[in-house]
Amino acid sequence: MSMHLVATSPDPSENVLAELVMVDADIASRWLTRNHKNRPLRAARVEQCLADMVGGRWRFNGETIKFSIGGQLLDGQHRLSALERTKGSGLVLPMLVVRGLPEESQITMDQGAKRTPGDQLALSGLSRRNTTLVAAALRVYIVWMEDGLFGDRVRTAISATRVVEFADAYPEIVRSAEDLSGVAVRIKCRPAVACALGIRLSEIDPTAATEFLTMLDSGAGLITGSPILALRERLDNIRATKVRTSDREVLGLGVTAWNLWRDNRSVSKLQRPKGGWTRENFPQPR
Repeated sequence: MSMHLVATSPDPSENVLAELVMVDADIASRWLTRNHKNRPLRAARVEQCLADMVGGRWRFNGETIKFSIGGQLLDGQHRLSALERTKGSGLVLPMLVVRGLPEESQITMDQGAKRTPGDQLALSGLSRRNTTLVAAALRVYIVWMEDGLFGDRVRTAISATRVVEFADAYPEIVRSAEDLSGVAVRIKCRPAVACALGIRLSEIDPTAATEFLTMLDSGAGLITGSPILALRERLDNIRATKVRTSDREVLGLGVTAWNLWRDNRSVSKLQRPKGGWTRENFPQPR
């Protein structure tokens, strides 16, 4: 009688250990020296993590720092890179660390769908309508109000945590974004930018802001010389020619048209200042 032996594979979880570790910049720096095989570092993601850490918005949520059985860092490079940059601050954060994972397990990490800022607003009960657009508009608004339109592009990264914190502090701005989201999606520019523009103009005059955006959307009743018509035509041209246009450009043109309209002035076309927008010449709505 012959006997067939079935080979069994060792349990890959046998060597896995998990522990809660208080991590500071020095520990993060040491762990990053084991980061030999990982995806390219995304500077914007590091900036988001860093801003949340130093701003007190970082929350322990059970996400893990992962090491292979050979000691290689498999997951967590963005969080650790951000924490490394807090050297000298004394900041210490709790992190759940898992060690002893198979080397090949890295290819299965970060495969799930991440919660978007819109998801977070809905889960927090801070927004009930058009949450994806509302969150995107809040991001644009925050960058604009914090002078990020002229900063390093990487440094304008706004995390989901920051969006939720802002929404919680300013529910009236969330309501404004929700109310404006319907018309914002019909304007011929990035909806988040149109909505952020509407939020800012509503702070000056909510009735006039709604009228301005409604006419910009429909074009009804606009006559030659109307600043709103000039803005409409400029946005139409940008879309037709598929020219890459920054949020700063659209916001600058939008505020310029608003100010001209409020002053009852006529204009045949809208132009940005010679040499482009700067902190000094960027228009303020009035």
